[in-house]
Amino acid sequence: MRLILLFAAAAAIYSQTFSPLNCVATAVPALVRLEGLAERVGDINLNCTGGTPNGLIRGDIRVISFGGNITNKLNSNSSSLDAVLTVNTGAGEISTGATPQVRANNQFDFAGMNFNLGPSGNATFRITNVRVVPPQSPETPFQLALATNGPSAIRVDNSPLVVGIATRGLLAAYSSTFICTVSGLPSEPNFNNLLTSGTRFSSLRFTEGFSESFIKRAPGADHGSRILVRFSGFPAGARILVPDALAGSTAAIPTAAGDLGLSPNGGRYAANSNQLLLSRVQNPDANGAGGNPIFTPGPAVSDLTTVSEIPMNNGVGVAVFEVLDSNSTARETVQLPVFLALALRPDGGSVSANVAASFGPISNDATPSASPVPRFQPINPPSDCQALGDCNSGIFPKLVVESEALNFNPLVGQFPQSRYIRIRNDGGGLLNWAASVQYKTGSGWLTIDPASGVGNATLRLDATGAGLAPGTYEATLTINAGPIAGVATGAVRMDVRELGPAPQLPPVISGISHSATFAQTALAPGTIATLFGSRLKGDRVEVRVADLPARIFFANDTQINFEVPAVLPVSGSVNVFVTVDTRNSPARALNLVAASPGVFPNAVLNQDSSVNTASNPAAAGSIVQVFLTGLPSAGAPVTVKIHDYTVSPIYAGAAPGFIGLQQVNVEIPPTLQSITSGLSVCWGAICSPNSAITVRQP
Repeated sequence: MRLILLFAAAAAIYSQTFSPLNCVATAVPALVRLEGLAERVGDINLNCTGGTPNGLIRGDIRVISFGGNITNKLNSNSSSLDAVLTVNTGAGEISTGATPQVRANNQFDFAGMNFNLGPSGNATFRITNVRVVPPQSPETPFQLALATNGPSAIRVDNSPLVVGIATRGLLAAYSSTFICTVSGLPSEPNFNNLLTSGTRFSSLRFTEGFSESFIKRAPGADHGSRILVRFSGFPAGARILVPDALAGSTAAIPTAAGDLGLSPNGGRYAANSNQLLLSRVQNPDANGAGGNPIFTPGPAVSDLTTVSEIPMNNGVGVAVFEVLDSNSTARETVQLPVFLALALRPDGGSVSANVAASFGPISNDATPSASPVPRFQPINPPSDCQALGDCNSGIFPKLVVESEALNFNPLVGQFPQSRYIRIRNDGGGLLNWAASVQYKTGSGWLTIDPASGVGNATLRLDATGAGLAPGTYEATLTINAGPIAGVATGAVRMDVRELGPAPQLPPVISGISHSATFAQTALAPGTIATLFGSRLKGDRVEVRVADLPARIFFANDTQINFEVPAVLPVSGSVNVFVTVDTRNSPARALNLVAASPGVFPNAVLNQDSSVNTASNPAAAGSIVQVFLTGLPSAGAPVTVKIHDYTVSPIYAGAAPGFIGLQQVNVEIPPTLQSITSGLSVCWGAICSPNSAITVRQP
């Protein structure tokens, strides 16, 4: 965009001849938000010399934009704008007496300039608070040019001036899908009570595109920078609560719920310290305009603990936050935890609702008008993880789904058949997920339990042929964890057969996995293994490995948990088969290795034996207990990797009372800072897959 400024000043002193003012034009380029519709450009200066001492200057200055509209605020009941023209003739900066008057959407005049030069005959003009619609392409500079005419003898360098560079002002990280399922509220909702009571939440993170994107209210503005969050598609009865104030990354303690890499805390703000602080705006309109900040910081330190409910109408609501304080020299970021309360719905299951965010208030007004300044277009912010360098840090959830083939073959009228699907979070934060079925043939023949959840889980899928004619039925199972964590789909097939004499078919082994990791991999003697298949249930069930009977811990029709016999060699391949009531399965090969350590889900326990989670971290310097299988009792030394530390355990051996289960007790390095990272147990160079561990400094 090219902004052209046509400068015309008339100076008339009728009884004498004047020397011309020779002016050099300069500008201070400003970074402006490309999302904006009324962004303030850099100041424009005219440094003028050589005029007649004490001469009278009268006339107009016209500002014309040929690339984008002028969008200054109109004064009430007037065509005048809030742009400012001042002059310094040697005795300090004063008004020129000019009034900014609109001529068209792309031009206005500083009309009626009237002042006298000082004894030096020199002057410095300054034009400030000119607002425009900036370019829509990131990192795009825009220019203006200056020209003069009129009876006053003013000569101006007419070179183009860069007055601004348009760039992204708002970056973000959040899931645009919110999984709505049953979630309660504490009797006295505040930030800490919502976390400890287990109320469902999901955090949004907002980051400045450049260090001056988040601005507290400036002269001539109607408000500070605002962030508008729109909620839609929420079910009847859903209640959304958010903090009344948010402390950002430069605050004494940032606001965080614990799912985006920071320790849970409502936040702490120190007054008059240029720390990032935002307040929720009470009673804004649907576009984020109007209303007033609900939070007023105290004179010293404020602990941010209060929350309030967002008004919802037909599943739609708006939360608006305004910047009250910020640090203009640092790129800042802030987290917004959103808490959801929802009673049991009559039709059960879960609902995927939507969340969207942008600068606010949003508008389509690109003219000089009485609309609020600043104002913005509703542009969705791109991801902030590259700007913050944490795209691969593991703080975001990542959906992993493991399942056998979802094939069913029930008889008409037979009880449902079941398959089990494992859902795992291979990243950080909270994995909110929901499962649904899309039928291609028939309907209602599948049941999911549970239909939604948070974190790791095992989902049971039941298929029934009741009420259906014999034939083939197909469907698609979808597990949705939002656009950040991912979506997984799987084909489901059911072959319904006529009721008749049950055939005496042999059992079938479909796979053999590590019981802790569910990976189909080589296993060490003594490891607890899981065998998947069909027709595994009977009056007498036996598993044989290399023709040795294996100890069975659990068995049903599709799964058997057993111990790989400890006397087997530590290399090579052996055959595994199942005998059910004298019927033998085909053999399945199992490769053997010296060690196959794998930590069970939720099996990293804190010193008090509670499960280590992001909301229940272990203190640095404390002891954690790790339960696993596949760790040999002798041979190579056992070590534990925690984040980037390698530690020798206090104890590594059999877990008392559990065959095939091992226990490792290890001290967390006292110098490890608060973090959610990985933990693995190693036998020599062979290590278990990483398990999540959260550590806090006491």
